[in-house]
Amino acid sequence: MLQRCYDLGDLLAVAAAGQAEVAVVAAGTRWLDRDALARLAAAGLAVVGVASTGDEDSERRLRQLGLLHIASDADPPDTLVDRARAALAAEPDHGDEPPGPGEVPARPDGDAGRTLAAVWGPKGGPGRTTVAVNLAFEAAAAGGEVLLVDADTYGGAVAQTLGFLDDAPGLAWAARTAGRGELDALRLWQSVRRAAPGGPRVLPGLPRAELWTEVRPATWEALLELFRVAFPVTVVDAGFCLEEDEELLYDQVRLRRNAVTRLAVERADLVVAVARADPVGLHAFIRGYQELRDLGVPAGRVRVVVNQLRAGMFGGDRPADQVRAALSRYVGIEPSAVVPYDRPGLDAALLAGQALREARPGCPAQLALARLATVLFPAQAATPRRARRRSRATGHAPAATGTGP
Repeated sequence: MLQRCYDLGDLLAVAAAGQAEVAVVAAGTRWLDRDALARLAAAGLAVVGVASTGDEDSERRLRQLGLLHIASDADPPDTLVDRARAALAAEPDHGDEPPGPGEVPARPDGDAGRTLAAVWGPKGGPGRTTVAVNLAFEAAAAGGEVLLVDADTYGGAVAQTLGFLDDAPGLAWAARTAGRGELDALRLWQSVRRAAPGGPRVLPGLPRAELWTEVRPATWEALLELFRVAFPVTVVDAGFCLEEDEELLYDQVRLRRNAVTRLAVERADLVVAVARADPVGLHAFIRGYQELRDLGVPAGRVRVVVNQLRAGMFGGDRPADQVRAALSRYVGIEPSAVVPYDRPGLDAALLAGQALREARPGCPAQLALARLATVLFPAQAATPRRARRRSRATGHAPAATGTGP
């Protein structure tokens, strides 16, 4: 049976009613975005995109939306039927070219040269943003290009920490643009601002916490892969809440606030779990760590950072050993780094809107985080700066050169 749908709403209604198996959708369909395609996929429909003949932009947009089966509006009906059958059988479309450098390919297996690290910590202010910002700066100082993403849907503070006074393309912009299939690696790389000379590029967070509905799960998954394609190292400052919140239905769109954090830690190559070094902070971390493991995140991908360690907190001469013993006893892990409580250094950095290595190089917290960055991003430390200068001269994006500008 063949049924013509006059708009996207009509198509979604047909899909929800289970009246179709394959949808053939024109590239110019109004409101066609990743969320709509995710809803079609959830209803069990395979999708074939149809681009205008000779219109490379519309074909690129369809591919950036994640469609693998693309036809032309000049193709005969038999060709459209063949494409529909291939999509229904989930077969690769061998008749099309593979995604180009500016598009979002499937994640390569064993890509040891690129790292996406999610910095997570439980509620209670363990210092997620401080750790994320300084790890990104330390990784950038070692060479290559680094992206710092503020993905805290409850109230990100990366822009404030770095003293950004003017508006810059942020997470909401990236989500909207990617959702329409208009964001590729080159445009992302050109749009995000650099925090400081030699520092990371920064994608600021939501300007208001209530804008979390802009970042939908399907789009966020695509953005995570795009970050991996565009930058050798991506540091994501994630939120605290890992709870599987209920879906909110708004205008027939299902929204989940905690999906951003959950997907970030699930898809990350490394999860930097931050614990505050006091009894309350450790208690919150131990409970949160169990939730992290319940998501299926392997222990081998988690690196624990004990933050804000104070000498007199535990009433002994060796507080770091006491913290290590507590973590070993209750969750069976050994911290990868212990960052001392360095209030003068952190205050100076916050007042200047800079990272520790800029405001207070050599202070205790900066040295601890620099050592941690060397362990977390060994490939980044080996990236030659000569390659960075060469690619800057060519004007290519990191996705095209593999090393960055």
